[in-house]
Amino acid sequence: MSQLQTYRRILEYLKPYRARFAAAVACTLFVGAFNAVPALLVRYAVDDVLIARDISVAYLLSVGLAGIYALKGVLAYCQNYFMYWVGQRVVMDIRNGLHRHLLGLPMSFFDDKSTGELMAKVTYDITLMQKAASSAVRDLGRHLFTFLGLLAVAIYQNPKMALIFIVIVPPVGALIAVFGEKIRRVTRSTQRKMGDISAQMKETYVGIRVVKAFGAEAIEEARFSRANLSFFRRVMKAMRIRAMTPPIVETIGGVLGGLVLWLGAGMVIRGEMTPGQLSSFLVAVGMIYSPIKSLSRVYHTLVEGVAGGQSVFELMDSHAAEDLNSGGREMKSLSWGIRFSDVGFDYGDGAVLKKLNFEVPAGGVFALVGLSGAGKTTLLDLIPRFYAPTNGNIAFDGVDGAEFDLKSLRSGIGVVGQQVILFDDTVVGNIAYGAGETAPRESIENAARAANAHTFIEALPDGYDTMLGEDGVRLSGGERQRIAIARAILQDPPILLLDEATSALDAESEKIIQEALDRLMKGRTTIVVAHRLATVRGAGEIAVLEEGRMVERGSHEELMAAGGIYRRLCEMQFAADKDEPPSPKEAGAESVSLKEPEPTS
Repeated sequence: MSQLQTYRRILEYLKPYRARFAAAVACTLFVGAFNAVPALLVRYAVDDVLIARDISVAYLLSVGLAGIYALKGVLAYCQNYFMYWVGQRVVMDIRNGLHRHLLGLPMSFFDDKSTGELMAKVTYDITLMQKAASSAVRDLGRHLFTFLGLLAVAIYQNPKMALIFIVIVPPVGALIAVFGEKIRRVTRSTQRKMGDISAQMKETYVGIRVVKAFGAEAIEEARFSRANLSFFRRVMKAMRIRAMTPPIVETIGGVLGGLVLWLGAGMVIRGEMTPGQLSSFLVAVGMIYSPIKSLSRVYHTLVEGVAGGQSVFELMDSHAAEDLNSGGREMKSLSWGIRFSDVGFDYGDGAVLKKLNFEVPAGGVFALVGLSGAGKTTLLDLIPRFYAPTNGNIAFDGVDGAEFDLKSLRSGIGVVGQQVILFDDTVVGNIAYGAGETAPRESIENAARAANAHTFIEALPDGYDTMLGEDGVRLSGGERQRIAIARAILQDPPILLLDEATSALDAESEKIIQEALDRLMKGRTTIVVAHRLATVRGAGEIAVLEEGRMVERGSHEELMAAGGIYRRLCEMQFAADKDEPPSPKEAGAESVSLKEPEPTS
């Protein structure tokens, strides 16, 4: 996308606010024109007041000048206010549009992008665009009209000498354009460095416990300092280029001013000009270099804004939004179950899942076990279509998941994982996340009770209205997990996915949470991923994944009797706990953590 196309696209956001923008432009026109009036009045001040000694002209000039500056002040205020308002609204709309676009992108996009890079685009890049859409437009109009007004005064006073100045303008403009292109390239590099800084800050602050546990503050400080220094060097490279333009323009102006003074003095001596005309011309030429220098700075600001716009619009254009299939089927409660038919998946660097064929009956519990990297979590991600299967299909009551409205499908699937995500909101806000203000307070509290969370919530400083802080930092791991379970209970989904929901908890917390999970699972079609094999013995069917393939299936008793991978995994875990693995008969007689829920009607 070219610079002109980018800037046109930025200006497209002005359309809803064209009335205010037009008012700002009109004010800018008059403010710029009024800036040239003093240069015009110098002629009459010299010829009619100082030389002709006419005091009435001096009175008129004084009153007129005061009135012009008073009117200019009012117009300047309106210009600044309206232009700033429009600029801020445009930036707000662009930021909202970018955030909305990012939320609509598929999960695969976020696998390839760092959070810091995306944050830099929403903050730093759009801040560059803000200047281009507000202050730069205002200053461009003001200085351009000032320049044109002063040029008109110079031509009015002496067209011949004005030609000298007009000849100089194109080379100066070309020089400004060359510097502007260099600034644009440096700015794109600066944007990438700001993304690196944002990414490092997020990593450090999210992992601050690890940093402090390993005494790695100095390491993180050094990493950040290197990234910050690299950013500083690129910023200063752009500043060096920007700083070169005004002195060059001023030098050219000084040479031209000396030439004009020499030629003008000769013309006055020969009677071709009056002293007032020469004075007015010199003032106009002297004043005209201020808007030229300002226009060079404005142009460079516009170029930086265009660089920010190119980065933002490239992101918005190069990544298609996730297809929600809005006109698809509505997801309802399951009557038959879920079927995987020849399901395969890869992230682009090799197959993760290969030809999976199995069924999960409605209301049943299906457990997935296997070593890390076997593909268990990936399999769960395919069910709500965070990713689409590369091969085969997943059907719900015989209907391919691709035929469902994606939002409807996901609303029917509850997910409780090992890593609980809580937001910097109240307890109520976190439990009712997704339902928002439509969820009755009574339903929220009932969900918390079912999740064994009501007691500890009531003990919080403000009860259900307590702010939990970023990522729920005020809660323990078990408490966070119970909030997540309460959220799933309130959602009331027909399908439940449990991904290592209790593996990181102590025995007491695990027991409390398991009770809550048992209530949550009742009557729901549940797929469980677990490393702790003792927690899946009661599942209706257990499947063992190895390198993306389903190598064993059956009940706990059947798999133990088969003496395959599942039995070896059990033996390794029990040996680690200094316990002998139970026999298939004993295992079947023991109480289990996951109870087979009653099938749905």
